[in-house]
Amino acid sequence: MSDNKRDDGKYRNDDEVRSGHNKYDVLSVLQKSIRRGDREKAMWAAWSLTRSGMAGLYWHRIKVIMIEDCLLPPEEAHIVQTVQTLHDLATGKWDDDEGMGVAAAMRCASILAMCTGSYETLLMKSYWSNVAEEGDDIKEIQKQFPIPPEHENLGKVGRICHDMHTYKGKKRGENYASFLISASRTDTMTDLGRDYRRQLMEMLSYKFTDEQVEAATTPVTEQEDAWDDPSVGFPRH
Repeated sequence: MSDNKRDDGKYRNDDEVRSGHNKYDVLSVLQKSIRRGDREKAMWAAWSLTRSGMAGLYWHRIKVIMIEDCLLPPEEAHIVQTVQTLHDLATGKWDDDEGMGVAAAMRCASILAMCTGSYETLLMKSYWSNVAEEGDDIKEIQKQFPIPPEHENLGKVGRICHDMHTYKGKKRGENYASFLISASRTDTMTDLGRDYRRQLMEMLSYKFTDEQVEAATTPVTEQEDAWDDPSVGFPRH
């Protein structure tokens, strides 16, 4: 169990870990080490904080780090559940400031130091928030975002997004046929998905052309710009 003494036997204040380091400095070491993929320093910081009775502070920062510094692509998305499991073991099954509770915290730090790092979410959030807060002309503000301004009807993005499920799309005459040809296409398609899309188009009462069927069964990544409309038209009835 942790106590209020440093490793040298002297009493420590509330901001000190047992090694005598400032707890906020150790938290910063934890986060910067994970960003840089330095497992050893990250694991030391985890050990230092939790054995000093600061497991709550440690696990709170770990969750912040997952959002701020980890890309968490699909192949690493399981890390979120792994971190939660380690937290539950450290704080529920074991004492969080000794033995296996401390080891679980160290393992968690090691895992995050090995995952793909990215600070992009916070950068994008900060940029868009600053644009929104500092601008005084809505048209100029909208120009800073990754879609065309509203007064441009969202440009080519709007051509795809204003499908049969939206008011603008319905007003323009978009229907299920156009949805199959354009708006519902994805960046990848399985052979099974292509086959059934083609079979469905043959089954429906619309009279699709071969060109329209080909467009509908082509992933958007196979064209120069994923937001380009296939420009093959669509049957109205």
